[in-house]
Amino acid sequence: MLQIKRILFLVWVVLVFACESDSNDFNPSLGGTGTGGSLAKFTIVGDNLLVLQSGSVIQYFIGADGDLVLVRELPFFASNLETIFPYGDKVLVGSNDQVYFLGFDGDNKLDLLSSYRHITACDPVVAANGIAFSTLRNTGCRFNSDEVLDVIDISNIENPQLIKSYQTEAPYGLTVNEQNLFVCERGGVAMYDISNPQNILTKGFLEFPGETPLDLIYTQGYLIVRTDKNIYNMSYTASGVLTVLAKVE
Repeated sequence: MLQIKRILFLVWVVLVFACESDSNDFNPSLGGTGTGGSLAKFTIVGDNLLVLQSGSVIQYFIGADGDLVLVRELPFFASNLETIFPYGDKVLVGSNDQVYFLGFDGDNKLDLLSSYRHITACDPVVAANGIAFSTLRNTGCRFNSDEVLDVIDISNIENPQLIKSYQTEAPYGLTVNEQNLFVCERGGVAMYDISNPQNILTKGFLEFPGETPLDLIYTQGYLIVRTDKNIYNMSYTASGVLTVLAKVE
């Protein structure tokens, strides 16, 4: 338990710093692909650091000595960019009215592949196995629209197609693994079976009384959850039982 609390304390420090810099992504080695929450403002894909601005994505190459070399700034003029998420060698960017799908060209420069337009709302997005999941929220947001979970087929990432929209309430961040989707919504964390994207099913739900879960990260069979007040480490079972193991206040 002491070791878990130490790990959670480190995660808490990282997330507090990230929130202050308007991000919640972190990779201490500056190599590989970064692991971060769905509300992240920067990420790492291969040897590239990608930083989100309100109207552009800035790409830096990470040198062997740790230097950051500006590669390009990819501008977007249609809407405000909000979140960035790595998906293999591709990148998903959520904005207030579209999800953008980015890739790297032959010169390793980031470029736009396609986009998917949705209702105007706050929009984190994650993906796995050819399916993207996007929560659209107006609660605590600057827009007035429906609150839904969009399931998008990106097996052909240059031609994304909506599979289905599911009604939800006050959704924030989300994360996904092979079989399950976890969503911060309804004042708690919901666990969904996503084996059939046409009919995702609720497996479990854990409420956080007096707190609002904002984002979460799946790592090695556990969930790190950030609320508006605390950081939690949680476990879950295949049947959908969610359990808090430790908390950092």
